[in-house]
Amino acid sequence: MFKLGIGGLAAQIAALALLARAGDSNVMLLAFLGAQALSAAMIAMVLWRLLPRRFRVPFAWTYGYLFAFCFLVPLAGSIVCLGSLLIARLFPARHGETGIGTVDLPVFVTHLISRVTHGGGARLRAQLGNTRAPLPERMTALVAMQSMPARTSSPVLRDLLADSADDVRLLAYGMLDGAEKQLTQRILAELPRLDEARDDAERAEIHKRVADLYWELIYQNLVQGDVYRYTADQVEHHARAALQVDASQAGLWYMRGRLALTRNEPAQAREWLERAERLGFARERTLPLLAEAAYLERDYAAVRAILLSFDSPSPLPLVRPMLRYWQS
Repeated sequence: MFKLGIGGLAAQIAALALLARAGDSNVMLLAFLGAQALSAAMIAMVLWRLLPRRFRVPFAWTYGYLFAFCFLVPLAGSIVCLGSLLIARLFPARHGETGIGTVDLPVFVTHLISRVTHGGGARLRAQLGNTRAPLPERMTALVAMQSMPARTSSPVLRDLLADSADDVRLLAYGMLDGAEKQLTQRILAELPRLDEARDDAERAEIHKRVADLYWELIYQNLVQGDVYRYTADQVEHHARAALQVDASQAGLWYMRGRLALTRNEPAQAREWLERAERLGFARERTLPLLAEAAYLERDYAAVRAILLSFDSPSPLPLVRPMLRYWQS
């Protein structure tokens, strides 16, 4: 680079000397242009190498600009370019933190694939509902729903029973049927024990387990229509039988209260839910149902009073809009 600079400076001095002696001679003028072009080419290369890396590309445009400036402005062009570079080196600009950096592409590690969990329910629902998505992707999302709570996945699976893809429809039916059969088999295993119970306490415990299992069928959205009504009747029957022996089981009163709401019996529901709460059942779970019962009775002042007493730090997402409305 040093040799290029000395050569460019010598060519520049020679070009200026030829220009001073050119007069009206075309030959001397052409010699000046040749020497000036040679000088500009060498000095432009030196200046290009002195530029910061980010300014060197693209080479053709950067070098071409420097060459043209040095060629069209003899000597002064070289001095201006060199002076600008020196000033930039001595007084660099201060750039604030941009928050943007360069990162390498991630490397796929095959032995960690077994630890990968699929996305949340919302993403899986969107993927399953997109009939234009490739079938293998929809099947993968459907299989991933097995890791979700049955109460969350059951409505989605039930919607897929009318899907146009046979594989999706059959797999969804199989998952629903498998969950229902698992609970039904446990119920059928418990019922014969009622006749084998040695005393009322043991019989009441079995009634409670059977009521819990029937309730799971409802809670997990596995039954509908006539089957739902039959299941609800069985929950009521076994819960009542268990409570006749031991009336202190708050969970059974809560079940009966919820079922009373589905039968549009708000007064009965409020009585049983309040009893469950007095027996120690979680207040944040009974209050929304008590508010619903008061609403069905058109007792709106009671609805507001109940919800104003709701002080749970983390209410369920479905309850938050209702709280904001009635507490405002």
